[in-house]
Amino acid sequence: MKYQAYFIEFPTINYKLYSFSFDKEDGLKHFDRRIKDTVICILREFCSADNQILAYTCDVSDGHELARKRLFNKWFNEENDGSFAKFDFQSENIYVSLIAKKNFFPIVNQAITDVNQLFADVISNK
Repeated sequence: MKYQAYFIEFPTINYKLYSFSFDKEDGLKHFDRRIKDTVICILREFCSADNQILAYTCDVSDGHELARKRLFNKWFNEENDGSFAKFDFQSENIYVSLIAKKNFFPIVNQAITDVNQLFADVISNK
């Protein structure tokens, strides 16, 4: 099985915000125990930079976004060595988590404000 992992940078003024996604190349859905180890390895390396914030949004295409959120939370809790913080957001069935190094808190607070504003904008434009 082949997967693609990719990051998309969002323009911000005071920090670097990236969205992380991964997809199976063949499109088939089945369980693979190696996904966790691979995703954790990619995210650890990516998040090692001090000025980067990672946003993870659970895919809503098949109605399993809540299960993805729970699994991602479980992985984070199992693998976090205490040096990372995660902030969760929810609007209806959209689940987003921000992850950053704990020593980057002043900028993380700005990112939290920005994500809350984004949710407010999305909801008001329905």
